[in-house]
Amino acid sequence: MVSRRRVLVGLLGLSLARGQGLRVEEVVGGLEVPWALAFLPDGSFLVSERPGRIQWVRGGRASLYAKLPVYHRGESGLLGLALHPQFPQEPYLFAYRTVEEGGLRNQVVRLRHQGERGVLDRVILDGIPARAHGLHSGGRLAFGPDGMLYVTTGEAYERELAQDLSSLGGKILRITPEGRPAPGNPFLDRPGARPEIYSYGHRNPQGLAWHPRTGELFASEHGPSGELGFGHDEVNVILAGGNYGWPRVVGEGKDPRYRDPLHFWPEGFPPGNLAFWREALYVAGLRGQALLRLVLAGGRGSWRVVRVETALSGFGRLREVQVGPDGALYVTTSNRDGRGQARPQDDRVLRLG
Repeated sequence: MVSRRRVLVGLLGLSLARGQGLRVEEVVGGLEVPWALAFLPDGSFLVSERPGRIQWVRGGRASLYAKLPVYHRGESGLLGLALHPQFPQEPYLFAYRTVEEGGLRNQVVRLRHQGERGVLDRVILDGIPARAHGLHSGGRLAFGPDGMLYVTTGEAYERELAQDLSSLGGKILRITPEGRPAPGNPFLDRPGARPEIYSYGHRNPQGLAWHPRTGELFASEHGPSGELGFGHDEVNVILAGGNYGWPRVVGEGKDPRYRDPLHFWPEGFPPGNLAFWREALYVAGLRGQALLRLVLAGGRGSWRVVRVETALSGFGRLREVQVGPDGALYVTTSNRDGRGQARPQDDRVLRLG
């Protein structure tokens, strides 16, 4: 691990969009496939590493907070993190992981915060589909303004699971902090449907963010990469009960039975997380190797993207993007995930302000 340091733009070959005026700082390096951040009230943060570790970063240095057994292959392992919104009164951290013992699957677990360590408390949601190749596990966790926990799940490369309401695969789920279906979910009373489902027809959703003014949920999602075409990665506005079309439609289908994306990339920009910051929506790009700034116009129910700018590039694959309690934007690289080219001190957490 390396200590926190100020990074000069020219030294690392960083490219910033004109007019952004962003200042970039490396917070910590030497991580192994960091997937998600969870900020504590004191400004320190926890970061999940896909092989099964959670590191606690304080003062620019990382120390081991928890180690969980995971099935680490492909896109699977230890993925999303979310801190209980009432922390520390409710001293819990939630994590999304892939496990093999007892049958390969994804699950949401709860850890109890105990001083310097997180201790596995219990599994709150089990049976999310996973496959041996480790692809399309979804994995993003985030608490919404309603205090409910939202969970993105992939269809584990079995496309029809996304349309199957009896399966947790290819969905966005909404549950209580105890793991029960959240009140008001759209399929609570439908026979044969999983009551945890909030939206469906998703291929491999990777990001969640709520509009700071309207409270609407936005999500990022990977489009096809060889099956049923290529590209068409998406940003969607998520409505309760909405069907987002996979695998019936790819990208903008213009079919009234399915929700079209707010924005998509025909040639492909597989996204990580997304976050609202400074009146725009920022989307981290994996194969696209950039942080994009999407300028929106309109309002509730009528959003449109009027401009797309490159806000950050030059650091390789980017996965997590999240606003910290200090008001800065935090981004992680993902160059050690088997699909990128690792550089000295990869992987990193960067701070933009």
